[in-house]
Amino acid sequence: MDNGLLNNGGVLPAWFNVVVPQADIRNGVLDESVFAANVEAVATGIAPVVYQDIKYFFECTYLTDGIKDLVRRVVQALNGKESQNRVISLQTGFGGGKTHSLITLYHVVKDSAAFKDLGVAQTILEPGDMPQFSNAKVAVFTQNTVNVVDGHRVADDIVTHTLWGELAWQLGGREGYELMRSDDEQMIAPNAQKFMAVLEKAKPALILIDELADYCNKASGKIVGSGTLFTQTNSFVQTLTEVVSSVPQTMLICTLPASAREVSSSEIGQEILSSLETRVVRVGASVKPVEDEEIYEVVRRRLFDRITNEDAIEQVARKYKDMYHNRRDALPTEADRVAYAERIKKAYPFHPELINMFHVRWGSDSRFQRTRGVLRLLASIVKDLWMRKNSLVGTQALIQTCDIQLENLPALQSQITSLMGSQWDSVMHADVIGSISNAYKVDENNAGGNIGNYHLATAVTTTVLMASVGSSSKKGLSLKDLKLCLLKPDAFQHSDIDSVLFQLENVVHYMYRSNIGGEQSFWFQSKPNINILINQAKGDVKEDDINAEILQIVKQSVANVAKAKVLVDPSGDVPEQKQLTFVVMHPKFTVAAGGEVSRSAQYAIKQMAQMKGSSQRVYRNTMLYLVCSEAGKAALSMKLREYLACDKILSEYSGQLDAEQRKDVLDRKKQSGDAAREQLIHAYNTVVKCVRDNLQTQEIVSFASEFASQISVNTLNELHENGWVLRRIGLNIINRHGLMPTVEKPVKVNDLYEAFLRFDDKPMILNAEAITDTVNRYCEEGMWNVGTGASAPYSRIYHEERVTFLNPTEEGYWLLDPSVMPKPAGGPTPEPTPGPTPEPTSGGDTEPTPEPTPASKVYKKVTISGSIPVENYHQLFPSFINTLKNNNLKIEVKFTASNNSVSQLADNSPIVKSVKESASQLGLNFEVEE
Repeated sequence: MDNGLLNNGGVLPAWFNVVVPQADIRNGVLDESVFAANVEAVATGIAPVVYQDIKYFFECTYLTDGIKDLVRRVVQALNGKESQNRVISLQTGFGGGKTHSLITLYHVVKDSAAFKDLGVAQTILEPGDMPQFSNAKVAVFTQNTVNVVDGHRVADDIVTHTLWGELAWQLGGREGYELMRSDDEQMIAPNAQKFMAVLEKAKPALILIDELADYCNKASGKIVGSGTLFTQTNSFVQTLTEVVSSVPQTMLICTLPASAREVSSSEIGQEILSSLETRVVRVGASVKPVEDEEIYEVVRRRLFDRITNEDAIEQVARKYKDMYHNRRDALPTEADRVAYAERIKKAYPFHPELINMFHVRWGSDSRFQRTRGVLRLLASIVKDLWMRKNSLVGTQALIQTCDIQLENLPALQSQITSLMGSQWDSVMHADVIGSISNAYKVDENNAGGNIGNYHLATAVTTTVLMASVGSSSKKGLSLKDLKLCLLKPDAFQHSDIDSVLFQLENVVHYMYRSNIGGEQSFWFQSKPNINILINQAKGDVKEDDINAEILQIVKQSVANVAKAKVLVDPSGDVPEQKQLTFVVMHPKFTVAAGGEVSRSAQYAIKQMAQMKGSSQRVYRNTMLYLVCSEAGKAALSMKLREYLACDKILSEYSGQLDAEQRKDVLDRKKQSGDAAREQLIHAYNTVVKCVRDNLQTQEIVSFASEFASQISVNTLNELHENGWVLRRIGLNIINRHGLMPTVEKPVKVNDLYEAFLRFDDKPMILNAEAITDTVNRYCEEGMWNVGTGASAPYSRIYHEERVTFLNPTEEGYWLLDPSVMPKPAGGPTPEPTPGPTPEPTSGGDTEPTPEPTPASKVYKKVTISGSIPVENYHQLFPSFINTLKNNNLKIEVKFTASNNSVSQLADNSPIVKSVKESASQLGLNFEVEE
């Protein structure tokens, strides 16, 4: 890959072609202990070469403004010029650059001649401010210099026991120690005059004390007189600060922790820190060696040997800036600012968010060393990526969290468990690390797409996991912050991150999501989320349970189906159906892709279509069968398995769930239940019809929002468009089936109706109105006439007009040849048309001759009552009113309507006003129920 300018294709140079890591990183022999800076090791000559060798040390050290200021102050003080303050405390959290600052000062003072020859000296000091001393004393004391129990043997006959004894030895040798011997051996802090004598003889002198609070914590356990070694040390520290302040050409640099937690979790930790702050900070000045923005250059200088192309850094920053601008709605506001592009250049080759992940988030935990720890972890990441650089995929312009493979980084794993607890090892291996992790499974399930190609599930979980470490109250990442960490130019889309989060949400065991104020956030916890419970409960859900739930949902959903009757999983002895009926088959019966009906479904459908119990079914052209597709059933089962698992958890584990978990389970139950109802519509997408012992299938391709509407609207519309169900019958169909009337052979309208209900060689009709509309239409058009009466001569013949109160379910209506005309008004009764007596037809079948009926019984009165569907109200007039109008008919009515979301019944609604007015005009009672 070109490591220079962007080529014509706009491909960004990979970071490993622009910067060269330090040799130990390149060679794969990184010893992470080199990041554990130790000023005492330098003073005793046993430190790693990167710290011990003054030239190498300054080549690898980025001199922050804070360190430069310290160097100027120390050199000025030891040169004998009055300094601002010659007692300085460096008080930061772990990894704040304190120890590195002390090592810098050690080299500047101890080897001042070599320092002046280095080019770096000219960047810090003016020519007149260079060190004018050549043999200054440097005393180094750390928390491990003197063992509080056994002391520190510095000569065959001398063992130091205290801070003052050790400083006296380092500053004045044997002579200096002899001035302090009795105080040291008795562990009693000397007075100011006594230690001043030591310091006067030693000047110019620099005293470096590192991790004093930690030493005092140990000293608090050593009894001295009525107190402890800590109380004596505490007293001496005050003496020391006063003596240094009064003796020219001397300086004291002392490091203190930022919080008591870094000293001890007990009350003594806070006491020690407060006491030392009072004695050191009160007298001296506090300096911060490393500012937050300087961490970027500190990292680059320490980890990388050189930059081979400065222009490439500018181009990378500009490319990222353009990408962030184009996707600004999906990212934090700051990402689109010029200042963020500058931050990218400073952090190069790392993405700023990766360094901030460690420096800010992890650094919020006082146990994490913010500079040393960041360097150690980033070095291990660079080492791993450098070793794998030839196999990395996608844009490698910056090192980002999505490039991290935790399984290759034991140091990173160890740091996480150290800060968060050993249980986090289970968290990492369950959801993030390795081929059995849930993230790996999601990546594998998306092989070939962006998610699989870029291992996005692993990238997302790794990033969220890292953002969950630390003691900050703000855990994890918002969706926008997550995308800022992950997005790369010319790679995957930010919508791919949305997709992978959606897939992860129902499989990961320890990742959580919240949605507060419309902003999604993601984080990890060591407490399992409900996915583990749900996955375990899913294993207990049987297929029979799922099928039973499907049928239950179907039964609830079809209650309001209009225009057709619906039977759900009926028994084999289905009654005769004289109207269009959808039979929803048991979900165990399926149709394969391509419309192949399973054998078990074929048998069940044919048995139902052809037989009514043990006898042959008469009405064979009224039932259609809704059957699940195999793919639809599988998807539906998956949703319902989760729904039933959630229901099981709420029932059996209710007392063991905390409030958050219970809410999560309830939410998941609702989500899976809603998804199942939607999937139900897509699952039952095949209509099967039995035609002369053969099955035909029709796949429904349009879908409604509810199952009832899917049947009564979408399914019926498609069946009508494909000619399976007719709303009106065409002449061609009637002709083809031999149902057109002739002069010699009129056709009963009832027989026409029955023919389309009984014989499955014909299309189905939606309802009786299909016959009514057909008869009236062609009568008006003169294609036939319609006669009424038991037989010829007809009581009335309709010609080119609509038939009043036509009811195809009744006897007494005939289709006549158009030449059979009504008799003229007022004329003689016409002679019957020659020819045979009209015979009713039924699709080629002859009606049997009725047998003589016995003498009829006369009724005094008949009463008809009950409830009928609204869609059949039109049958009331022809069936009862017209038929019984000459029998002193008395009609009693009762209408009961209920309020619903579609049509609201309110006192001021138009509907209520209208029916109330109509009731009043007709003298009917109007009652309401509130």
